[in-house]
Amino acid sequence: MAPLAGDDAALLGARSARLYARYALAVDRGDLEALRAMVTEDVGVTRGDLPAESGVEAFLDVYRAHVAMAIPVCRHVVTNVLAERAGDVVTTSAYFQATMFEEGRTRVVTGTYADDHVERDGELLIAHKRISVDRVLHLPAAEARFAHAGTPEAVAESAGRS
Repeated sequence: MAPLAGDDAALLGARSARLYARYALAVDRGDLEALRAMVTEDVGVTRGDLPAESGVEAFLDVYRAHVAMAIPVCRHVVTNVLAERAGDVVTTSAYFQATMFEEGRTRVVTGTYADDHVERDGELLIAHKRISVDRVLHLPAAEARFAHAGTPEAVAESAGRS
């Protein structure tokens, strides 16, 4: 396989960060077709101490289960992305935070990804997804409304706190 274009560490990290951003957006939207398009046919998925599974359908089953939870708003944030070449594989590590705004509660899940990416037709794809959860924070339900500063709603809200 030809070396990745622009194989310096900064560019490699940026390319992997772009894949993580696309992944997070697809998970939050429940877009299984977008997720399917960003993985290899033999993609592996490992969640915590569970046995590794392989194949696109096993990978998508993780996200089908997530979609089935019908979380009104979910936001994944992926940061601290590092990427390094190891032969044809780009090994990555990143932090993630998934905030799930559910009916009656809010959950904030933090953890790490330790994934393998590979290049196919000029794009990085996920070859193995490794998800490790460090902590889950349980909070009260968050409000779905927001008043921008200076708007009549914000002024009324501020007056109500006085």
